Amino acid sequence: MKRLFASLALLSIVGCTHASSVSANLEGQAPYGVIMMGPNIGYLIDARTESCLLVYSNTATAQVSCAKLKKNVSEAARYITWNVDLENTSTQAAQPTASSH
Repeated sequence: MKRLFASLALLSIVGCTHASSVSANLEGQAPYGVIMMGPNIGYLIDARTESCLLVYSNTATAQVSCAKLKKNVSEAARYITWNVDLENTSTQAAQPTASSH
């Protein structure tokens, strides 16, 4: 199920008609984390690329903040094992601040 979910998510991202096949040795690497939030919506967490995706109906995906996902979805914390503090500081630095003139 996890492999099917990950494959469908990857295929929906790719969009090219001409792609070359590449293989990877996945032994000894962290597995994908899949958290189902309902029948058609879930999160795909990839520790290899330190990325988190929201997947809807196995066709639409959107990248989400791993830091926020780890904070707000307790099931995600076991898959997000990398340091997300850097993500927090970079997003805080990018947000505009209100200043009074």
